[in-house]
Amino acid sequence: MTGFIVTAVLLALCAILFVAWPLLRASTTGQGAQRLSALLAALLIAATASLLYTHLSRGAWRTPPVAAVGEGEGTGIGTLILATQQHPDDLPAWLDLGRGYLRANKWALARRSFRRADRLSGGHSAVALAGLAQTIMFENNGLENDAAIALFERALSIDPHSPQALFYTALALMHQGALPQARERFATMLALGPPAPVADVLRKQIDALDTEIARSSAAAKDNAGTAIHLHVTLAAALQSRVPAGAPLFVFVRSPQGGPPLAVRRLQAGFPQQIELSAADSVIAGNTISKGQHVHIVARVATTGTPTAGAGDLSGEIDAVAGETRQREIAIDKVAAGAGK
Repeated sequence: MTGFIVTAVLLALCAILFVAWPLLRASTTGQGAQRLSALLAALLIAATASLLYTHLSRGAWRTPPVAAVGEGEGTGIGTLILATQQHPDDLPAWLDLGRGYLRANKWALARRSFRRADRLSGGHSAVALAGLAQTIMFENNGLENDAAIALFERALSIDPHSPQALFYTALALMHQGALPQARERFATMLALGPPAPVADVLRKQIDALDTEIARSSAAAKDNAGTAIHLHVTLAAALQSRVPAGAPLFVFVRSPQGGPPLAVRRLQAGFPQQIELSAADSVIAGNTISKGQHVHIVARVATTGTPTAGAGDLSGEIDAVAGETRQREIAIDKVAAGAGK
């Protein structure tokens, strides 16, 4: 058990450094948010590892390991194998063997065990599905992918309180930017009554998500005040000049010139309803302001690039950011040369 603990601690430290180090480096530039994120990441990794082991392992910290038989000597896996041989239709025995292989870092054997458990349960074992998902993740260097997340979601549909499924799907939702859904799953984990240190970390994670959700909501309201609503059409005479798969670029510029205040790239299909706002800014600090007078160019790039070229199709209008009415912009010109 001592060797396992040492190895687990080293792996946890590696995970903490992998996640937190880039954030800590960024914090040296004065960004305090990254330092807080690094601290939360370190605490969450360490505490969650403790939680998952405590709640999901069948082993005891103060009990010597059961003597092994055959393969996996010294790990107790031999005893688990013997149990499945003596009772081949015993679902808990196959789940225990899958967990044993997970602890021994034998992903393929763990997957085989959890797959057998899944078949025995008729696809209704959340533990088997979550175990299968974990083997996929661990073979993918610990990163979630679509196949693993789909299995975790199936596990949650059977057991909404599966700790592994809640944790990994919450992380995936955070990566996707679905912060309210991620918060809900962390809150469900907290409601399971984990140990006090883990509960404290989960509360901090939920508080951090609440702060980010509030900030995003405020930003969305600000962006709504700068929205420009467009109905883009293409002149009938130019329809045959649009190459298959050509992109449509819509630029918002200041009448005084300079780089675009906002840009959208879409497929050139017509007519199209388009909305641009400060959220479409491409340069920090150079964005649309509410009530600002702007110049808008919609261009079908026949060469496929944002830079204007001969043969591009375009239309342009002037507008005021934040107007609620929809503006019409017709693409009715053909560029004779580059330089828009």
